[in-house]
Amino acid sequence: MRAYAIDSFGLEGGIRDLPDPVPGPGEVLVRVHAAGLSTTDLAVMVGYMKDYVPHSFPLVPGIDVSGVVEAVGPGVDGFAVGDDVCGYNRRMAFGNGTWAELAVVSADGLVAKPDSLSHAEAGVIAHGALTAVAALAAADLKPNETVVILGATGGVGSYATQLASAAGARVNAVTLAEHEDYARSLGAADVIDYRASDPVEKLRQIAPDGVDAVVDFAGVPELSAGVAQVVRSGGRVVSVVIPPDVDGLAARGVTGVLTDRTKADDRFTEVVGWIVDGSLDLPSIQTFPFEAIESAIGLQATRHVRGKLVALVR
Repeated sequence: MRAYAIDSFGLEGGIRDLPDPVPGPGEVLVRVHAAGLSTTDLAVMVGYMKDYVPHSFPLVPGIDVSGVVEAVGPGVDGFAVGDDVCGYNRRMAFGNGTWAELAVVSADGLVAKPDSLSHAEAGVIAHGALTAVAALAAADLKPNETVVILGATGGVGSYATQLASAAGARVNAVTLAEHEDYARSLGAADVIDYRASDPVEKLRQIAPDGVDAVVDFAGVPELSAGVAQVVRSGGRVVSVVIPPDVDGLAARGVTGVLTDRTKADDRFTEVVGWIVDGSLDLPSIQTFPFEAIESAIGLQATRHVRGKLVALVR
């Protein structure tokens, strides 16, 4: 099979021929049609997670996938060869990812691809949407509360901004000026361009009594720490990137939480249902042919992507 792979930590890799993977117990072999990109993939590639979960080389990145079942491993029920499926790899190990013509995916991370979704659309749901669900659950937003979302228009933020707005919260989206209309279309009430003004001062003007929560998908230490100071006593600071200053926040009566996608893994079927019934919109999607995946990686690395990037493998 053809796959994009790296031989050591770093963003330098390429498409090459690798042996076809074989599904083991509880696994499904998927012929990949579309594979989403995320900042988590880049974090894996540069070695950010090497001390926490197993990695193997040559390392094929990629978590999200949409495609067709090629084979099923022992003990797998509910999927058959030829089924259209979408989902993500729930295994906490990296190396045999989805940026390839064939990918072995844990069966518990797959669902039947809805007929109403293209493979490109279905291939950008799982990791981003579930990370957003986990973060919003930790933020525990109530109607009429004010929340600041850092990275509000990225792959995860595009889902989280909608979910926070749907929960009745007033969303302050911290993003780029060119993404303002997009942020408002997702439900943001206020949009702060972090390049044009000091987000902390801007928030003090918008919410002089403080905000109820901050949800961080950007992972910029100075920005995260500064905005956290605007949270009032009884509020929450949630991050999926860098750990909040739990002790420092607690001294001000603020709860700090570091969470991740795994806290919402059991809600994937539910989330896909939201998208099918229209209660949750897909993010803006930009597609790349598989042969141009390095261009997609370069764009993802800028951390200024609006919505999601997806590689079309087939």
